[in-house]
Amino acid sequence: MAKQDEKMRMRRKLQEKAVELAAMNNWAEALEVNRQILTLGEDPDTYNRMGKALMELGQYSESHDCYQQALRLFPTNAIARKNVQRLDALLARGFDHGQENRSPRQQVDLRLFITETGRTALTTLIDVPRSPAVDALVTGEKMDFRIEGRTVYVIDADGTVVGRLEPKLGQRLAELINGGNRYIAAIAQTDPRLVRLLIRETYQDPSQRGRISFPGKLGEGAMYVSSLRYEEYEDVIDDDDSNDDDDSSVEEYIGGGDEEEELGLEEIDQDMGDDDDNIEE
Repeated sequence: MAKQDEKMRMRRKLQEKAVELAAMNNWAEALEVNRQILTLGEDPDTYNRMGKALMELGQYSESHDCYQQALRLFPTNAIARKNVQRLDALLARGFDHGQENRSPRQQVDLRLFITETGRTALTTLIDVPRSPAVDALVTGEKMDFRIEGRTVYVIDADGTVVGRLEPKLGQRLAELINGGNRYIAAIAQTDPRLVRLLIRETYQDPSQRGRISFPGKLGEGAMYVSSLRYEEYEDVIDDDDSNDDDDSSVEEYIGGGDEEEELGLEEIDQDMGDDDDNIEE
């Protein structure tokens, strides 16, 4: 009995370490710790964590194998099933080991987005192209902005456009950035249906004092999601997806759609200039 208890304590300790390493985007070490856990016995959660780490490292074939092992042990596991579908699409397009000649990914610790209401946003990108760059996006990957007039495009390390901000939010952010504010952005979620982005204000220019970057429900939701541990974060995203209308097509998700509730656009409207009625809807 004592030996079994010791084994369970060791397993819990390794699990905690694996989750902590994943939260810090230290995927190589997280992978090794999860491999140690497997020596103490198989379980679907460990295979899921290994699959995640391998996907983040661009080892898609190996990641696919791990998620398949999770399904072998737990055939209805939603996380494994979703990622097997995503990896099937990548592998079918010939991306066995990530994208060749792709600039190194810069990872952002999602815990950096924990901040006071109004400085952090969680938003769904619109006009997301069907492309290898989008397929290869990973959670925590740092994104940049390219501003063209009132439009804000979201770009990866190679300068490839992966989508754009909803028009009203985009205009707001463009005004604030042009006014001297600075922001950091990272991928919060990506799957064949949608790409979500976390945005955080890192510097407020004195000229923008008194202006809240992200008013209303937008900031509150982002702070809640980004405060979660890695595994909890994945579960919340999956639960949130289950509320989507099952009759909606993939094109509707990729094209954007009505995101007013998520973005808190009613609050944004109140803080924008008189010429905002001319924005593209």
